[in-house]
Amino acid sequence: MSTSSPISSQQTLLLHAYPLASDMWAAQRRALEQAGHTVIAPDLPGFGGMPGNMARLHDTASELLTTLPAGPLNIVGLSMGGYLAFELLRQEPERFVRAVLADTSARADTPEKKADREAQAVRVLHEGTDFLLESAEQEHPAHTFAVIKPLIQQATPQGVAGALRAMAARPDSRDLLPSLVDKVAVLGIVGRKDSLTPPEIVSEIVGLSGGQLAIIEGAGHLSNLDKEQDFTRVMLEFLD
Repeated sequence: MSTSSPISSQQTLLLHAYPLASDMWAAQRRALEQAGHTVIAPDLPGFGGMPGNMARLHDTASELLTTLPAGPLNIVGLSMGGYLAFELLRQEPERFVRAVLADTSARADTPEKKADREAQAVRVLHEGTDFLLESAEQEHPAHTFAVIKPLIQQATPQGVAGALRAMAARPDSRDLLPSLVDKVAVLGIVGRKDSLTPPEIVSEIVGLSGGQLAIIEGAGHLSNLDKEQDFTRVMLEFLD
């Protein structure tokens, strides 16, 4: 008699972080597919070889919704992917049953953060993306940087600038979260050492949505890469 876990037949959407691409989810995608999930992992405009750029998260979400299966769907978004997940949940919450919101924030940017994003957008259009690589190498562990370096190199300056401006213009999503209670199950995941969206920011998300919180020890802002096995285990336990 087999003692293996039953295979699910779920559909799961993976939304990547800035300024990366869908390949950041390689390990999680393999694990989900082995568990029987149908995985949808798009490259957002300007990233992973996709043309164009994101003028507004609202428009990107609207276009993405036209390409997705009817549902029900799980959604997993990390950082910028989380921002896009909020927009999808705002527009068509009935399409989704579970949401994993990782290393992200429901808050809108402060004026200072908006100004910083605009300065980076101007810089990348003038200089290209090399300075993003320099910053990433300083911010992330060596094994994480080895994964994200080629993904950053695939991003176009126009795509990076568009994403920066779209993130800066995004609305505050804290008003959305209470509407998800008893409708969409929420799991917040955050690296203990995440300085961009620290545990208290992700804790706010789960508090407002009636969700669960998982803190990944030893991980920073890219917790799915910093502690790949821990993140994948927590994600699968929630989705299955």
